[in-house]
Amino acid sequence: MANVSTDIKIDVDYISAACNCCPHSLDWQNGPRLIYGVTNSVALCSDTAPFSVRKTFSGHQGRLNCVKWVRQEQRNSNSDFYYFLSASVDKTISLWKGKDEDYTKYTSLVGHQNSVTTVVGYQQSPNDDIYVASGSADSTIKIWCITDTLATCLHTLDFKNGFAITLELVPLDNHKNIFLLFVATDKNKVQIYQVSNSVIEQIFVLSGHEDWIRSITVQKLTSFQWFVATCSQDNYIRIWQLSFNESNNQTNVDPTILKLKRSSFALKITDESPINVNVELYSILLGHEEAIYGLCWYPNTDLKKAATTILSASMDKSMVLWTFDDNQKMYIDKARVGEVGGNTLGFYGCTFSPCGSYILGHGYEGALHLWKIEEIDDRINLIPQVINSGHFNTVEDCCWDRHSGRYLLSVSTDQTARLHAEWKRNGIISWHEIGRPQIHGYEMKCLTFIGSNQQRFVSGADEKILRVFDPPKNFLENFARITKINVDEDIQKAQSLPEGANVPALGLSNKAIFDNDENQTTTTSAVIDDDPMTVDGLYKEGFFKAIVLNEPPFEEHLLQNTLWPEIQKLYGHGYEIIAVASNPSGSIIASTCKASQPTDAAIILWNTNTWKPITRLVVHQLTVVRMAFSNDGQYLLSVSRDRSWSLFEIDETNFQARLYKRISSNNQYHKRIIWTCSFSHDDKYFITGARDQMIHMWRVTEKSNDDNEHPCEKNYLKLNDSITAVTFAPRLIETERYFVVAGLDNGSVLLYTWNEQVSWQHLTSITAPLGFHLTVNQLCFRPLLSSSYQLAGCSNDGTVRIFNISLS
Repeated sequence: MANVSTDIKIDVDYISAACNCCPHSLDWQNGPRLIYGVTNSVALCSDTAPFSVRKTFSGHQGRLNCVKWVRQEQRNSNSDFYYFLSASVDKTISLWKGKDEDYTKYTSLVGHQNSVTTVVGYQQSPNDDIYVASGSADSTIKIWCITDTLATCLHTLDFKNGFAITLELVPLDNHKNIFLLFVATDKNKVQIYQVSNSVIEQIFVLSGHEDWIRSITVQKLTSFQWFVATCSQDNYIRIWQLSFNESNNQTNVDPTILKLKRSSFALKITDESPINVNVELYSILLGHEEAIYGLCWYPNTDLKKAATTILSASMDKSMVLWTFDDNQKMYIDKARVGEVGGNTLGFYGCTFSPCGSYILGHGYEGALHLWKIEEIDDRINLIPQVINSGHFNTVEDCCWDRHSGRYLLSVSTDQTARLHAEWKRNGIISWHEIGRPQIHGYEMKCLTFIGSNQQRFVSGADEKILRVFDPPKNFLENFARITKINVDEDIQKAQSLPEGANVPALGLSNKAIFDNDENQTTTTSAVIDDDPMTVDGLYKEGFFKAIVLNEPPFEEHLLQNTLWPEIQKLYGHGYEIIAVASNPSGSIIASTCKASQPTDAAIILWNTNTWKPITRLVVHQLTVVRMAFSNDGQYLLSVSRDRSWSLFEIDETNFQARLYKRISSNNQYHKRIIWTCSFSHDDKYFITGARDQMIHMWRVTEKSNDDNEHPCEKNYLKLNDSITAVTFAPRLIETERYFVVAGLDNGSVLLYTWNEQVSWQHLTSITAPLGFHLTVNQLCFRPLLSSSYQLAGCSNDGTVRIFNISLS
């Protein structure tokens, strides 16, 4: 195998990724860009709207619990580096260094004995040491000092049977390397520690909350006046004022203002007199109806707003912007935003943008919610903005629209099918999720489009049923406005299209809604309210409402206004669906399910005109994991856990199929499960890839007299990991070579050229941070692109990615 000198350029056009479903997994305010945890990696977003993900940095073996920028109070210039921290269930903390979009792992902090749940870091100036405080499920807090790349654990606090939920590390001004550490424990209190290189000592306790404290945020108004805000699962926010050097705070006190009792403590500074600190409860805020998980002060770029504006996010599906009213001498909720409808829980966290002009929240299912702050006189308007998110669990399959690759569909174990397309406006093109055709009650496993002359797809999940979906009229109209693609032909083909769809109460099927149903929906809603003790009253439907969109929809619209109506169910399998495929004309569907014996491993062929099974192809011994029809529709290829493949000849006219050739389970070419297969664009060859790290190329028409088929050449391709996805490009490259892409179990995507004369030649690899970092489940080229290539893929890392590939 030789490397080839073809010039190749690869960039990532789209990364769809949801935020990890845990608090502290997102940060924006303390650094130059938005970062958040995506399974085992950190997503870095662009610095301009719509803040799309540009790269993902992976350095952990387990899910990330916490992602934080290292706060830097003194920056000399824009040439200085930034740092961020990532903490994981793999018991380690990674420190990353870089700027713009280029970051590398600087060092790792290893010492905790269990999952690291919270972390915070601080650096005073670019050349100073970095101090990090981390809390873990092993009931300890560790204080680290990082000099160059050497990480030293300075102190360890052991809480015995307790643990730290969140913490904050704040430096004392005018005293280098002396900090106050605020720790929220499972005792519903905030413990304050004085920390230096040599000593850690508890000096005070803030009490008052009646449930776990979920977030601590500190705002320095001046060196002598700090505001400490905490939020809790008791639905309250408490704000304390810390006043340093009492003499500086006794002047100009208004005796008419009612003050709560003050407490105080002393900070002992070596070779200096102690610093007295007065503590008083400044305010208690009540405005949420559920546990409050996120709290964030306004960025201190504007000192007037710094301690007068605070943002909170709660499990009651709302975020509140609180401002201090000078007339009433109290904090009032100036603006309130949040999700409406859908079967979601609330927010896990919130943040301001570094400039303070945006607020961002992340929800229970990983979705991001962005608003722009507009101040008009004394009023604050929060304007919803478009921002990408994605699947919050492994993505199992993806497929391009067969008509011309107008959009990409993906399915995931998060029980949703999502539709990704281009948003075109003012000469700008960006990819976004613009529809969620299926929100299911089972984990989704596979999908395929049915034919190229209609936008119809069939999906399979962890159930025995295949479900078929058609696009509603409202989606087609919005799709045309967002993508600027003419779909009048699709609308004319089906004049009786429903307007939209919704899921009935306690149901799994998307029910079609027509124009004349809208009045009925309103009436039904009124009846439900009158009788709340009925099943429909207790479990209300997320009613569809036709909306006109000129930009990608927000999360609440995706949840209930972009469903596709289900037109058919296909029954026939005895176990959970694993794979599904459709021939190019859309007349035949092939499907398989989990199997441990030949009768269950049968491939069922379905007639899409009658929706009835044509035949059962019983050839394999175990589960068929992938199938592919040839581009002319004459052949169906299947690969199985039994280490064999089978090629069937399809008679589309008479709806018949027969076994054309196969290899047996004890073949000499694949020794482990065959995961993937694909036909070349001219149907002369097909390719198979397996867990044994082998790729073989086979001729379609060449046939032996027994089950001992042979690859078309002995120069097989051996890679360094299991092959889990493989695909041919839709055309030859200039030198009459086939362009083949393989995805591996470790997340790498390898690009090769091949022909029988020259054999395999390696072009390049797509790896992190542009590429995947966990198992690649599917790869597919966008059809009908004339010059360059667009490759879509999905992975166990929860992302869907589209790569632009240019060859010369």
